[in-house]
Amino acid sequence: MRFKQSLRYRITLTLVLFGSLLSSIIGAGLYSVIEGVEEDLVDDILKLELEHFLDHDSTPLGTFKQISADSVLYYVSDSQKEIVPDEVRDLGYGHHEVDFGEHLTYDVLVTKNAHGSIYIIKNATSYEQFENNIRLALLGAVFSAVLIALWLGNWLSAKVISPVTALANQVDNLKPGVNPSLQIAPRYADDEVGKLATTFDHYQHKMEEFIQREQDFTADASHELRTPLAIINGAAEILLENPNLPDQAKRQIERIERSGKRMSKMLEVLLLLARETPSSQDIDLELCDIGNLVYESIEQHRFMMHDKLATTLRAEINVSFKEAISKTAFSIILSNLLRNAINHTEQGEVVVTVENKLIQIRDTGNGISKADLKHIFDRHYRGSNAKNNGSGIGLSIVKRICDRQNIRLDIHSELGIGTIVNLRF
Repeated sequence: MRFKQSLRYRITLTLVLFGSLLSSIIGAGLYSVIEGVEEDLVDDILKLELEHFLDHDSTPLGTFKQISADSVLYYVSDSQKEIVPDEVRDLGYGHHEVDFGEHLTYDVLVTKNAHGSIYIIKNATSYEQFENNIRLALLGAVFSAVLIALWLGNWLSAKVISPVTALANQVDNLKPGVNPSLQIAPRYADDEVGKLATTFDHYQHKMEEFIQREQDFTADASHELRTPLAIINGAAEILLENPNLPDQAKRQIERIERSGKRMSKMLEVLLLLARETPSSQDIDLELCDIGNLVYESIEQHRFMMHDKLATTLRAEINVSFKEAISKTAFSIILSNLLRNAINHTEQGEVVVTVENKLIQIRDTGNGISKADLKHIFDRHYRGSNAKNNGSGIGLSIVKRICDRQNIRLDIHSELGIGTIVNLRF
């Protein structure tokens, strides 16, 4: 969860946050400096006015004097303070900022001499308006800096991660086994991206070795296993031609023949699946009548119903259709699904329905629990209702073949009710 966001997003976000923080700090610092300078300036002006009054003025107590265009002075005794405006009359000694009305602000300096109290009141409304303008300007500057950081981060992040993007595209286009001599590391500098490219080259080299070993193994297995299977199948066919075979021996030999043919088909499909190449390149496709294939597969599995007197196996071919598929691969799909349905149905029925572009295998068997249903395509996974003779790879093989043949496989099941398997072309 730590690196779910894209690298470009993280770079852009970092630059935006950094730009926002830096511009906010600078703006706050400038505002504090300007406000401090303003306060010092006004304080100095008021003190100069006071010093001038004390040194040169002989204004009597109880008088009011306009000392400049925006400043007035009150010089009163304690009994004469009623002439001083109410807003400043009771202020203590020192410098104060007082609001007169809604939009008027005054700076007030209160002091005293040996005769009475001195009030110097200076109109600071223009200073406050200037301060507000400065505040708005700084906010605008911070907002502009954020927008610039966003644009710059988006542009810069694209430049920064362009080598990584190029490397990702090249790795995505790699096809193990197609061009084993291709190397991507020489195209990059000796930096982090170059090291990553070198790692991919090493990984591709190991993959090429693995693919070569697998191809050698599949070729050897194909040669070594087909010969004994052909001998077994041939011997079974010859034995079945003997009219004097006892019925029990004949059934056993028919079983050997079925298993041998099934093993041959399974071997062919498994070797093709092991190559991990597109189905159009490794499996022969032919235009097949799906209804006929379903009917043939059902008849081939009739022998499994001999010991299941309370179970019926039937087909409902409502609409047959034709598809370009591998007949061998598709017979493996049907065989595995039918065997599973029959093995797990002790009472009821197994019904195979063929509609347009859809095959449905429905049984009234044990069903699959929700916990097991999540893992039915996992290799060697065996659920709580699995039979002892199962290996847990049948559905995994079926899923891989369906993916190769562009068939969508859906399985729905309820424990104790049954299972429905849908194959959609």
